[in-house]
Amino acid sequence: MPTYSFNHVHHETTDVDAAVDFYRRVFDATTDEPFERGGATWVGVHIGNTKITVTDREFAPMELRRYQGYDHLALSTDDFDASIAQIDKEGVHIWLGPVGDAPGRIVFIDGPDHIKIEIMEQA
Repeated sequence: MPTYSFNHVHHETTDVDAAVDFYRRVFDATTDEPFERGGATWVGVHIGNTKITVTDREFAPMELRRYQGYDHLALSTDDFDASIAQIDKEGVHIWLGPVGDAPGRIVFIDGPDHIKIEIMEQA
C-alpha cells in the first residue's frame, strides 16, 4: 500500500493579493513567488507546516454555510489568546466562538472568500 501525507489546501479567489495578504496579516504566513499558469495566478502560502495554494481560476460563488464535502480548514495554535488578539486587531469576523475551556478552546473565523477557518488551542 502506498504511503500518503498531506500536501495542500486549494483556495480559489477573485483577488489573489487580498487572500494572500489575509494569511500574512492574520497568521504571519510566508509565501512563494507568484507564477502564472493556465491564465491564472498561483501563490503557495505557508502557515507552519500547512500549505494553501491560492489561485484566481474561474469558479462559481458560494455562501458561508454548511454544505457537503470539506467544510473548513483547521489550524492549531500554541497561544490561543494571542491568536484571538491578532484576529481582533485585524478586524476578522468571528463566525462562531470562542467556545470551550482552556486548554481546548476553539473559534471559527470567516476567512477570505468566506472560507471557514477553525483555530484550535493546543492542549
